[in-house]
Amino acid sequence: MNDEANDDETAESVLRPFEARELPPLPPIEPSKVVPEPPALEEEHVDEPVAEAIIPPPPPVEALEDDPWSPDADGSTADSDLADCDGLDESTDSDTGTDFDHDDEPNEIVAGAADVPAETITLPRKPFLVGLGVLLGAVALLAVLWQSGGNGGDTTEVAQNPERIADDVAPADSDATPVEDNAEPADNIDDGAAEALAEARAEIASLEFEVEALEERPAPALDGELLRRIVVGADAKFVSALPDSVAVVGAFGGVSLIDPDTNRVVANGNVANGATRVMRTDTSVWLTNYADNQLLRVDPQTNEVAASFPFPGPDGIDKDGNTIIVASFDGEFVARVDPGSGEILQQVDVGGTPTEVVSHVDHGLWAAVFDTGELVEIDRDSFEILRRVTVGQGPVGLYASRSHIWAANHEEGTIVKVDPETAEVVWTVSVGDGPTELVVNSGSVWVTVTDDGNLVQVSAANGSILSSTPLGGANAGGGPTGISFADNTLWVAMQGEQSVVRIDLPS
Repeated sequence: MNDEANDDETAESVLRPFEARELPPLPPIEPSKVVPEPPALEEEHVDEPVAEAIIPPPPPVEALEDDPWSPDADGSTADSDLADCDGLDESTDSDTGTDFDHDDEPNEIVAGAADVPAETITLPRKPFLVGLGVLLGAVALLAVLWQSGGNGGDTTEVAQNPERIADDVAPADSDATPVEDNAEPADNIDDGAAEALAEARAEIASLEFEVEALEERPAPALDGELLRRIVVGADAKFVSALPDSVAVVGAFGGVSLIDPDTNRVVANGNVANGATRVMRTDTSVWLTNYADNQLLRVDPQTNEVAASFPFPGPDGIDKDGNTIIVASFDGEFVARVDPGSGEILQQVDVGGTPTEVVSHVDHGLWAAVFDTGELVEIDRDSFEILRRVTVGQGPVGLYASRSHIWAANHEEGTIVKVDPETAEVVWTVSVGDGPTELVVNSGSVWVTVTDDGNLVQVSAANGSILSSTPLGGANAGGGPTGISFADNTLWVAMQGEQSVVRIDLPS
């Protein structure tokens, strides 16, 4: 019982939950705003047909052959004086027999006729009616011509249905000009088509609003309950995980081993002056000691350095079969090394400074060349360069999944998906300032964005940002750097904070 109590006390000393000051809560995400449906277009209905103006036709030309101005033999006019024009409301032309009803005519047409003095010369009745008819016809003709000027010359429709013209006239701020009915213009459509068009426009406007809202909304963070911080004895820069053991190395050569079952640090030590990468295998922990130009192998059972081999400026390291592949940043080559003797078995110049190497199951070896912005494919048998792929500025992180090669461009803030079959870039996505390493699991790419202090989750299919979780450290010149995955758990090394973040992903 005492041993178990001691174990629990030790575990609590190295296992800390995230503190609020280190992981400030994200601001609440506002719920999506519901866009109100746009008001339906109201259809205009004409309850009653507009009464058509009745314009009396002008009298026949033959009626003008008689001289209306000739006096009678006694010197009087041919017709009685027109002293009172009210009698014209319902009159009959004695020659033509046509009834004239002037109730619909403007009052101004006959206004003032009754004011004609009796002693003045009056006009004969018949010529006056003829002149009045001609005048009314001229006024009507001018009205028709004026209306037809805004209707493409369609004078017939103006005369017959003036309200139809008002519906077809374009708005004042529009450049469109109504056209004839037989041209079927877009604005002259039936009610059903107009309603469908309005609904489509409203749907488009709604979708555009939702897209803009989604683009402006920040990616959500992971649930804080999934994250735990484990304090280690030295700085933490890179991490390599197996299901039963996690190895962490710091920039100044400190090494820590973590038991994932208990989250306890089971070993601490300082074995190098300037370590860069770490690789955990079933039997060993490999370190690249850049400052001392060494490869180091640590025995995880005794927690001691089992072997050290000279190697110029080592950086990235990976396992390939029974050998290890190492990138020489200073020597500008990639080499295959015998893990027992440290002998360089094969090497190839890559034409720049390689930072990371990975071994792909079906497509040879790949190296990231920092200064040229390329990935180079190396034949694992002949150790010759097969292809080069330009991926961006400053690639430092590589990962080989079953179907693709993934790279993190530290200098330009992007990650890249490369098809190893065609050696072509599938997509490039911006993730923030200073991405360093990445891993791929279950359709997601997990990227440590060091300068922003974030862990970013990206869709492996289309490159969309799924989540962005602040881990801190960026303000102090550190931040998340190395990342590894094992047994459905992410392990993130926090440079400058002497800690590793454990993230248990949902099953």
